[in-house]
Amino acid sequence: MKFESITPNAKDEIKEVFVDGLQRDLSPEEEGLITEWTQTFNKSERATIINMLKELLNKHKRHD
Repeated sequence: MKFESITPNAKDEIKEVFVDGLQRDLSPEEEGLITEWTQTFNKSERATIINMLKELLNKHKRHD
C-alpha cells in the first residue's frame, strides 16, 4: 500500500463530520486525537472513513 499523507483539508473534513455529529466544538485533546489518527490514512482509507462517518451521522439524524 502506498502511503500518501492526508492533506489538511481532508483532516478538516473528518473533523467537520465529528463537529456536525456532536453539535459542539472539539476540545484541543479531541482535535489532537483526530490529527494523529488521520495521519495514518492513505487517500483511499480517508475516503472510506469519511463516507462511513457521514453514513453513520445521516442514520443518526434520521432517528432523531
